[in-house]
Amino acid sequence: MHRDNSSTISSAGIRSPHTLYRGLFGRIARKLGVDPSYVSRVARGDRRSSQIENALREALEEINRHLGRTASAGNGISRPASAGKRLKILVKQNRSRIRKQWLAHSQADPNLKAVKIAPQKRAAPILPVIEETMKVMKLNVREMATTSMKAAEQHGRLRQAQGFTAMGLIEEYNLVRRCVFALAQEHCQQMDPHLLIQDLTQFGEALDLQTQRAVRDYLAAN
Repeated sequence: MHRDNSSTISSAGIRSPHTLYRGLFGRIARKLGVDPSYVSRVARGDRRSSQIENALREALEEINRHLGRTASAGNGISRPASAGKRLKILVKQNRSRIRKQWLAHSQADPNLKAVKIAPQKRAAPILPVIEETMKVMKLNVREMATTSMKAAEQHGRLRQAQGFTAMGLIEEYNLVRRCVFALAQEHCQQMDPHLLIQDLTQFGEALDLQTQRAVRDYLAAN
C-alpha cells in the first residue's frame, strides 16, 4: 500500500494528518530494517536510538511541509506557532461531541444497529472507556499490560448480556479510534506535531489493550 523510497509520504497531494501519520512507524522500520514496535518505543521515549530519532525527525519535517507548518529555529523540528494542545485536553474538551459522533456511527453500522437498545444504553460505556484510555496511555507498554482496565472489562460483559457479537464489540473500539483520530485531524494545526504522533501512538496502544480485555471478559461471560 505504501511504497518504500526515500520519502515517508507516498503522495505529494495528501494533506490529511491522519493519512500522513498512518503507517509512519512501519515505513521507517522497513527503511531501517528494524521492528515497527521498536520504532514505536523510541517515539514514546521508552527506548533511545539516534538513527530512529533522526528518521522520525526527518519524517515529521516532511509531514509538516505537507501540512504547511514551518520549522522552528532551535532544532529543525517543525512546530506550530504555539505550544499546542495535547490529545488528552482535546478529548476532554470534546467529550459530548465524541459521544454523539460515536453513537451516530454505531447506529449506522449494520451489525451494531441490529441490536435494538435505547441510544442512552448503547452509548453509556463509551465515555468511561475513553477516560480509561486517557489514563492508561500515560503508562509505558509494560505497565499497560498489567494495569487494571475495569471500564473495558465491564464493557465486554455488558455487550455480552445485551446480545452484541464479539465482532460488534471490536467494531465499537474501532469507532472510538475513528472519532478521536478525526478530532485530532480537525484540530491538528493547534497541536504540536511531534507530541501529536506520540499521543496518537500511545492512545492506539492503550485502546488495543482495552479491546483485548473487553473481548476476554465478553468470552468469559458467555
